[in-house]
Amino acid sequence: MKHPLAVLALAAAALNVAACTHSGAADLPPGQYENKTSSTNSNGTDTSKDTTTTVGYDSYGNKKAVVKSKTTVDPPGLFNKSTTETDQVIEK
Repeated sequence: MKHPLAVLALAAAALNVAACTHSGAADLPPGQYENKTSSTNSNGTDTSKDTTTTVGYDSYGNKKAVVKSKTTVDPPGLFNKSTTETDQVIEK
């Protein structure tokens, strides 16, 4: 792995961006939403992110959103692919 710090920084940046975009998830109407993105940077690192957001109500009638994200970073080379999964619950 030529740039382990670059991969770590990219993964951390992706998670921070994800946290910013999920704050409005509880404002969506009830239902299930999916979002898939992928990109390749100038160094050849492939990044893909799958996000599933489920919006509904809990037993007390409060609006609740559950956001599940899976981020995969695959830099050039063998055996250096990494995957990060996160779950976030937002109640309103």
